[in-house]
Amino acid sequence: MRNTYQRNGTFYLRLLVPKALLPYVSKAKIVQSLHTKDRRQAYLRSMEASLAFERWVWEMKNKFNIGTDNRELIVTLPNGAKAEFDLEKVVEKDAYESLIGTLSGVPQTSPTIVQEVKQTTPLPSVPSWATRARLIDIFESYKVAKSKTFSQATQDGYFPRVQKFIDFCRSKGMVFADEIRKTHASDYREEVIKLQDSPLTVDNYTKTLKGFFDFAISVGKYGFENPFSNMHLVKKSERDKHTDSYLPYTKGEIKRLFVDNFEAYCDRFKKPDLFFAPLISLTTGMRVDEIAQLYISDVYQEDGIWVFDINDNGEDKEVKTSSSIRQMPLPSTLLQTNFLEYYELVQKLFGENSLLFPYLTKTASNGYAKNISYNWTQYKQQLITVDESQKVFHSLRKNVGAAMVDLLIDIALRKRVLGHSMDGDITHTVYGAEFSLPNIRILLEKMDWGIDFSKFQFKFKNEGVLLGWVNSKVIKARKKAIKADAVVKKKIAKKKD
Repeated sequence: MRNTYQRNGTFYLRLLVPKALLPYVSKAKIVQSLHTKDRRQAYLRSMEASLAFERWVWEMKNKFNIGTDNRELIVTLPNGAKAEFDLEKVVEKDAYESLIGTLSGVPQTSPTIVQEVKQTTPLPSVPSWATRARLIDIFESYKVAKSKTFSQATQDGYFPRVQKFIDFCRSKGMVFADEIRKTHASDYREEVIKLQDSPLTVDNYTKTLKGFFDFAISVGKYGFENPFSNMHLVKKSERDKHTDSYLPYTKGEIKRLFVDNFEAYCDRFKKPDLFFAPLISLTTGMRVDEIAQLYISDVYQEDGIWVFDINDNGEDKEVKTSSSIRQMPLPSTLLQTNFLEYYELVQKLFGENSLLFPYLTKTASNGYAKNISYNWTQYKQQLITVDESQKVFHSLRKNVGAAMVDLLIDIALRKRVLGHSMDGDITHTVYGAEFSLPNIRILLEKMDWGIDFSKFQFKFKNEGVLLGWVNSKVIKARKKAIKADAVVKKKIAKKKD
């Protein structure tokens, strides 16, 4: 008898849940006592149980819109012959049920057999498993509810955080809300702490997830105390101390990051965005997202001076404030690298309308800058051990601000370079004029970082490498679009049915 075995004389049935259903159930297999030591009786009961199991599989696939596959039930007959039944076909399903009745000597609809099986062989049913609240289902309801009250910016910040937590739980084998406890919330916070430098950012994650579980509790999908309650790292009274608390790197740390470990820098940053972004930020004070979203058309010469044009032209570009829109000259230190050679290569291959780093993909929470920030953090953590939670990619921008203070630069010019708001600066608002590009470039070139920038020459093995990255991005986008289109078509077809 297929999938049956004996333990202390009693027959048991073992059924494996299809891989496609594993994310939706709590067990990978069902082990069920057949409550008999009689081989013939066990044979019949295993057939009944197998049929009920296949019905359950079919119902579950329908419930969660999983594509059906032709599951064949193979039965070994008493004479040793094997028969296959495709239970998706009504005729073969009826034949299987008829076989059960024939082998038992009683019609398969007999109340005696049905009642006996129900009493002695409890079978898996849809309500016992499928009615448990899955995290992903609660999340879908949460998004619908909050999309009516959250701004788009808040949705873009909150929803990816919840999705990351669900992905974390799934990697641990947890898909149901009632599996989550305080210990799991603590474990996840530890994972976030490893990836995020600011304690305020970590608290934003736990605050978002507390709100998610508050929602789950309010709709009756989670019956325990909120696992993310009282998990903040920074007390409310201390939040002001941490606001904008990133520190600039010391001279020794700059030397360690860009000079002493030059080979490690080149080995770590093997893509142009990773390689050039730290150099651009250190020499101009630009934000990481301002760098990552640059287009080829945003880099040009004006009156003989190469500039970065920081703007929000285009649906995929954003700036922090209106004061962030500005032109920043490229200082001679940056021009000592082969940045312009890279720029000209992208311009030749992809044209003026291409991103400067054309293989980057925009994310809801980090724009185009996700990989830049992440890789810098990983690189920095190997070299900086003091105040590491307050020294991040943004600290390079802090270095520019600190250098201008050391040079006794007027606050209005400092704000202009960093793209800070002039609101409240009455003198500049009333009497100030636009700072000239030559003067800003002179200021940037006064900053001595102790780095030989001419050593920073990014090299491709050949142009095909860059083309390959861009093609990979296009293929991924196409697959995503096809998948989204298939989901829409399935929903339309379901409505028609």
